[in-house]
Amino acid sequence: MDKVLGRRAVMEVLKSGREVNKLLVAKNSKLGEILKIAHEKKILVSKVEKKALDKFGEKHQGVIAFTSPKKYTKFEDLRFSEDSFFIVLDRIQDPRNLGAIIRSCEFFNLDAVIIPKRHSAKITETVWKSSAGALEYVNVVLVDNLSKTIEKLKERKIWIIGADINGETCFEKNLKGPVALVLGEEQRGMREILKRKCDLLIKIPGGGKIESLNVSTAAGILIYEILKQRNFE
Repeated sequence: MDKVLGRRAVMEVLKSGREVNKLLVAKNSKLGEILKIAHEKKILVSKVEKKALDKFGEKHQGVIAFTSPKKYTKFEDLRFSEDSFFIVLDRIQDPRNLGAIIRSCEFFNLDAVIIPKRHSAKITETVWKSSAGALEYVNVVLVDNLSKTIEKLKERKIWIIGADINGETCFEKNLKGPVALVLGEEQRGMREILKRKCDLLIKIPGGGKIESLNVSTAAGILIYEILKQRNFE
């Protein structure tokens, strides 16, 4: 059973239709809309002292939902089209970064986030919280081998674009078409084996002294640039 902490994340789970087994809520908490939906769905609600919720984490905001586990999407179940847009994450290990990237992917309505089974953050309570509930609506694909997965994407006519500090300026390149954007781990970027499989390497130009952005921030900028070119250029 998964635990979802925080008002926004719990609200998104309730709205999504995913099975919620019960809610723990702090006594005297003002959770009108959440409690209304829980009542309509006949979900068990237990009112407890705040310290009982604190045992599950400090960021509960007075409510915790116990839900059926979030299921990963199978690669074989993905849909491909002329507008396909996937994010491939190479060993992103901070669950907060994973959650923030997933939030951006849901906001921009991307097709899926693809992550490896090894050396990567997985779906956890922290990811749920960091995504602000967006995880509920995003296809997350867990694969054995990212290199082979990229080859499968290429077979389906997906253009592989990698984010790399030594790449070409993203604002000067044509990024239209069905794409998979590859982003590497927080400190070292993507592995060389994946760089060699990319059709294009791009970077976000900056004018400050710091050479790179946080990976979740970079993801949001690059996603927006790709979609801007599709829709407005």
